[in-house]
Amino acid sequence: MNIAKLVRAISPAPRDGLPSTQELLKDPTTSYLKNITSPANAEVDIVAVHGLNWANAPAFAVRTWTAGDIGQEKLWLKDMLPHRLPHVRVLLYSYNSNVAFHTSQVVVGDIAEDLLRKLAKKRQDSPDRPLVFVAHSLGGLVVKRAVVKARNNPEYSSISKATKSFAFFATPHRGGLGAEVGQAAAGLIRRLGMNPRNGIMEALRKDSHIAPEINSDFVDGQDNYRICSFFECKPMPGLSALVVERRSAILDLGPSETRIPCINANHSTICKFALEDESYREIIDEIESLVSWAISAADVSKCNAVPMIEASPSISETDSGSESNSSLLDKAIFDDDKLPFTTTIGLRRPPESTRKVRRGPFFLVPLPKNSGFIGQSQVLHRLKEFATCPDALNNKAALCGLGGIGKSQIALEHAFWYQMNNPDHSIFWIEARNPDQLQDSLDMIAAHCRISRPEDTRLDMLELVRTWLLNPNNGSWLMIIDGADDMHTFTSASPTNSTNGTSVPMQALPAVRELGHYLPAPSHGKLLFTTNNRSIAEILASKGQVVEVKSMGHADASLLLEKRLTEKPVHWNDEQSAHQIWREDELQQLAKKLDHIPLALVQAASYLRETSLGTIDYLQLLDTNELELTKILEQNPKAIDGDTDHISDAIMLTWTLAIEQIETQCRPAVEIFSLLVFFDSQHIPEGLLRNLQGFNGQMIARSLRVLTAYAFITVGAQTDTFNVHRLVQLAMYKRLSLLGLERKWAVHALALLSQEFPDGSYESWAMCGILLPHATKILRLGLYGPAEASLISALQSKMSWYFLTRGAFEQANILSQRALVNRGLDLGAKPEEVLAVKSRRIMVLQKLAKYDEAENMAQAVWKEFDSLLGPKHEHTLQSLSLLSFIYQEQGKYAVGEKVIRRILKTMGRSIEADDTEMLEARARLENILYYLGRYEEAEKHIDETIILYEKKFGHKHPATLHTYYKLARVYYWLGKYERAEKLGVDTWTSQKEVIGADHPDTLKSLYEVANNLQAQHKFALAESYKRDTYRSAIRLVGPSHRYTLLAASSLASCLLEASLFENRASSRGLAEAEDLYQLSLNGLEKIFRINHPTTIAARTDYCIVRRLRSSAQLAELEAEEKDNLKKFKVILGKEHQLTLKSRESLSRILWAQQLGDTSKWKKALKHAKEVLEAREKRPGWFREGTIIREETLLAAELVLEMLPEGKERQKLAQKVSSIVAAHGLREAGDESYGTGPSKENDGE
Repeated sequence: MNIAKLVRAISPAPRDGLPSTQELLKDPTTSYLKNITSPANAEVDIVAVHGLNWANAPAFAVRTWTAGDIGQEKLWLKDMLPHRLPHVRVLLYSYNSNVAFHTSQVVVGDIAEDLLRKLAKKRQDSPDRPLVFVAHSLGGLVVKRAVVKARNNPEYSSISKATKSFAFFATPHRGGLGAEVGQAAAGLIRRLGMNPRNGIMEALRKDSHIAPEINSDFVDGQDNYRICSFFECKPMPGLSALVVERRSAILDLGPSETRIPCINANHSTICKFALEDESYREIIDEIESLVSWAISAADVSKCNAVPMIEASPSISETDSGSESNSSLLDKAIFDDDKLPFTTTIGLRRPPESTRKVRRGPFFLVPLPKNSGFIGQSQVLHRLKEFATCPDALNNKAALCGLGGIGKSQIALEHAFWYQMNNPDHSIFWIEARNPDQLQDSLDMIAAHCRISRPEDTRLDMLELVRTWLLNPNNGSWLMIIDGADDMHTFTSASPTNSTNGTSVPMQALPAVRELGHYLPAPSHGKLLFTTNNRSIAEILASKGQVVEVKSMGHADASLLLEKRLTEKPVHWNDEQSAHQIWREDELQQLAKKLDHIPLALVQAASYLRETSLGTIDYLQLLDTNELELTKILEQNPKAIDGDTDHISDAIMLTWTLAIEQIETQCRPAVEIFSLLVFFDSQHIPEGLLRNLQGFNGQMIARSLRVLTAYAFITVGAQTDTFNVHRLVQLAMYKRLSLLGLERKWAVHALALLSQEFPDGSYESWAMCGILLPHATKILRLGLYGPAEASLISALQSKMSWYFLTRGAFEQANILSQRALVNRGLDLGAKPEEVLAVKSRRIMVLQKLAKYDEAENMAQAVWKEFDSLLGPKHEHTLQSLSLLSFIYQEQGKYAVGEKVIRRILKTMGRSIEADDTEMLEARARLENILYYLGRYEEAEKHIDETIILYEKKFGHKHPATLHTYYKLARVYYWLGKYERAEKLGVDTWTSQKEVIGADHPDTLKSLYEVANNLQAQHKFALAESYKRDTYRSAIRLVGPSHRYTLLAASSLASCLLEASLFENRASSRGLAEAEDLYQLSLNGLEKIFRINHPTTIAARTDYCIVRRLRSSAQLAELEAEEKDNLKKFKVILGKEHQLTLKSRESLSRILWAQQLGDTSKWKKALKHAKEVLEAREKRPGWFREGTIIREETLLAAELVLEMLPEGKERQKLAQKVSSIVAAHGLREAGDESYGTGPSKENDGE
């Protein structure tokens, strides 16, 4: 394990060896870039750049950020910021910004170049570390100019890539140095006999062109930045106006910019703080958010630079044909290092989008107060001292000791004491015995605190939880991390991205964060770990805060025994009572025999109370059983699922006696507990046992009461769940191993889970999430053989469908592949069972865009069903419907339509039919009609289907919402933009609530909303949404997935259309559009066939942007577009919108070559006329009755441009003029701003 890496993630580092604030104030140097904080484990660099030094003050770079009495000044970047951000290195940049500095010696560009040169040298050892710039006044212009220079200069590319966020304090982005200040500064310069129009002053004048130029260049490339703009609200002393007005101090960048008014600050004091008061906290909160963004954005950038991990090869690729069934089974079940999902996807919490952030306090402790807690007063006193210690660097403690010694109970007792004494503090309990539990606990915090992901951020949910914990506005807190026994838990990378308040893992991108990173230790938080490992405790805790828990004292141990012996169990009736008298000396003798270990004492007391046995008799039983215990311990069988806990002899002794007594008292209880050994130890649902074969409800209820009475199980936080102590589980496992029964009960557990795990449909998501940890643990057991293949396959298949419906495609892929292998190993499997598993596998292959494999399997499944059950059987029709879906995905729309209509005819059911098979068949027909461009027909079908879905599922079921999305998509292509936008936004909002903001279906709805905004020329908002969709796709499914590639193409279409609409043919938007189109085309050609409509559409888009940018020879573009047009006419017909778009593109390419070649002109005009004729026919001149269709108008304008003077041109011109005069027209650029995004196969 990497101890250093863990320490770096969760422990602040010392900051020494650097000049003090007083030393910095005395430094006469005017040009430097120096460290003022330098932690050894720095994760981010902050670079502070000062503003205008109009008073010619010494050490102005320091004084800009300094406040306080003389001799006690505070440089908050050095003296206060590290309290909140201990892992940040702060660099202070100084340059000569005196207003009297000679013009020829200083301009903003020169200062920016100097900053870049110094920064590149300073960061030679860490060029990839994220950068955050903090700038005041003129410093903001310097920073922006430096960023633009770095962007365009390969020498500084590492700086450009590392720059992630900015804090601008009163920066005049549009010029605008207050008139009074400007006049005063100019007068000072004149008195010094110098020119007042120097480079700095020129940049800051209100009428200057320099600041707006800097701003324009900076804004053009800011899409990946996060910015906070602070603006002053008070004039400086002696002035009546603000130095920098609000309008000039903000950038108006929409969601990527936060704007903060500093109510009590003027231009000078806006960035000076001597105390950590409310004003400072408001600033540091935003700085902290910028730092978190920088870390997260850098992580995403690293992920984007890493090639996609190849999907696991199929069994057919890896099987040499010589391996036995058992060998294949091992591969299919036990390759846990290849199983990239966590076990905590459960919906035991509200959906993310329905949550609003709450301030607390929160008490998230999953256990009730232990009224029988006794002893450990010294340990509790140490914890109270820790809780009240004000030292921010001493806020992590650890309890360490043997398993069963009572660490968790001590932590629980401390939690309730802490709550009583700090009622305004939150308390969080984290289960940390493995990475899955740790991550699930963090997800639970997100759910209960209603932490949701803002729609304009790419931070994953765990990072947002960390940010929330770091924010002091959310209050002080204590976090107890229970069971920190394995360093791997904290050094494991988080393999998931949380959505919907749950941990839905998406393995398309490599994991980039250690889980320990998400357990921060700010000054307002306390961390308390429990562990059985002293070495781990010393790593996790602050120096001097490791508290060793030893066995209880004699008196406390005896008292615990007596208290447990005399309390009345919950299952006793009113007549029963604990009447036996216990002698103190005997209790002390028993406590000594059990080494004063609390878990052993509790088990012994439970045994004595239940059996009414005397203490001496019990001691004799312990002596008798020591020989049997030795046999069990000498066996030392393989631990359950890698469990490394050590069981003390005392615990094993008491447990052995208890299990033997239970066996005589209630044999079914022993059998049920034998089963529970193989489940996860936490949150076992009682309902899971209801259908246990051979047990009735009364028998199960009695067994659970007995197990509770003997302290084998405890009631969970929810009354319908229970927990099992891991050591008790391990003890039972050892006993089963000794008796050779472990495999028998593991198979029973597998059979139960295989039966009870739901089918993965939306209605079952919550229960799937609860059972997933148990199913995952059971599948990891190495106790099965070929005889259990069918059980394993059934469970894996259900789990794969759950992951698929949740949008976790890679996890579904792994499980569906293993399910198929295991089903094949089951020689007695029924054909329909095998085919059902194959059907699910086909859907997974479709989501992964493995179309050839999916088609081959779909055809085979259909033929097998047809042969086995006949052509009209329900299963045969379902498999044929699935095949039609694969045809649709491959662009074989005509074949797909023929097949699906055949299915509907065979079903012969009326439109009122509401069975799922009919609805699925109708949905697939609607998709095909949409892709064929028959929008009116598709609209009619979808309207009818919506009624059926609403009747069967309701308005907010995912299937109904997906149908709304399809209708909004058809509205868009029919030109009903306003209706499409309203329906699209409503659908997107509901999907965020129901299935989560990061579900692929939700992102597709956001994409459609953006399309409608784009069609209405709302380009800024459309671009913002499309960038969010693109980034989310990269984060969730990886850069090479078709969803990501289609999102890239869609973003490119927005950039292209905006550039044309605004007549910016040479803008960076077009350059980025070309890059995105090329990226998309290269990826789509690998996923789809070359002749797939989606690939052809991408090639047309790529031709358009290259023609506009003159980045390719026209002859080359002509040949490409001719090929595109030919293929479109064959696949979609000559009047399809994509065909017309290709024809129009070819026409413009030919027109661009018409000089000196009349044949090109004639061909261009012919194509343009055909486009106009087709568009006049369909969709016509108007949408929704009176609004001019831009695509038709643009086709007419193209023909007018090409026609020579004459009657034909005059007639068309008059027609266009009359239409425009009658109905009006929005202003636009001179070319196809109505190109719109290409229709793409988005994998319905």
